[in-house]
Amino acid sequence: MRSDKAMVTSPATIANFGPGFDSFGLCLASPIDRISIRRTGKGSVALRVTGKYEVPTASEENTSSYAAMRLAELCDNGKQGFTMTVKKGMKPGSGIGSSAASSVGGALAMAAILGVKDKEVILEAAAMGEELVSGVRHYDNVAAALYGGFTVVADAEARKIIAIKPPELQVVVLMPDISVKTRDARAVLPKKVAIDDAVRNLSFASGMVHAMMRRDARAVGSYLDDRLSVPYRKKLVPGFDVVRESGLEAGALGISLAGSGPAMFALAERDAGRIRLAMTRAFRSATGLESKSFVTTPGGGARVESIS
Repeated sequence: MRSDKAMVTSPATIANFGPGFDSFGLCLASPIDRISIRRTGKGSVALRVTGKYEVPTASEENTSSYAAMRLAELCDNGKQGFTMTVKKGMKPGSGIGSSAASSVGGALAMAAILGVKDKEVILEAAAMGEELVSGVRHYDNVAAALYGGFTVVADAEARKIIAIKPPELQVVVLMPDISVKTRDARAVLPKKVAIDDAVRNLSFASGMVHAMMRRDARAVGSYLDDRLSVPYRKKLVPGFDVVRESGLEAGALGISLAGSGPAMFALAERDAGRIRLAMTRAFRSATGLESKSFVTTPGGGARVESIS
């Protein structure tokens, strides 16, 4: 059943979660993007962006409107005319899935007014939005934002996503006052890695999935290691090692890079405030730079908040 307008919320995410490069993702409860859409019946698209963060306002350059247009095309609806308002709740280039949140929100909003329920179609349209900004149609961020909880891209070609309810966790996110573009973060990765590093990641990834299925928070933290991307990408984040050490000393179960950076995140069962303060102080002391930080929990994914 088609509708004329809808409003959806779409959350931040942590991709490349631990050892799951381009495969694991964790949905966060906050921050969120809020996307409103109204069907016009014409072929034109009008986009309005609000909030304190600057993102493209041209419909073919904004991931929300772009994903919405692609969703309509995937459903053989042609060029659906619509107006869209995006209230941006997270900083682009921060490492917490800003473009993915907008992509999923736009795709889900269009799906809502067209009456589309197929999550695989919504996922594909959202991944097209990711491709717009990163050059690669990857699924780890958009899967986590769409399905919620902890997600595994089990087969990207077949669009097979495994969603697991994670244990109760506090998630501390530190966002340095710098930006790292996904394209640049991919450029620093080596074309080949040592077999020992590949085996290490495979072992930790297997342990991570088992820990998530058991909902064992401490085990999840113990497997939050990576040999494929973090050793190379952490060079783009000044003070990474110092901040990580300070957070662990303050009680974090594990600390790693969020997505392609520059954000870092820590997992905890308690004392999130103390961990947040320790990481923030360590970053400022090591770099002289400012940062923003917040505490959240795993989230349930994008939602259609209203439709009419």
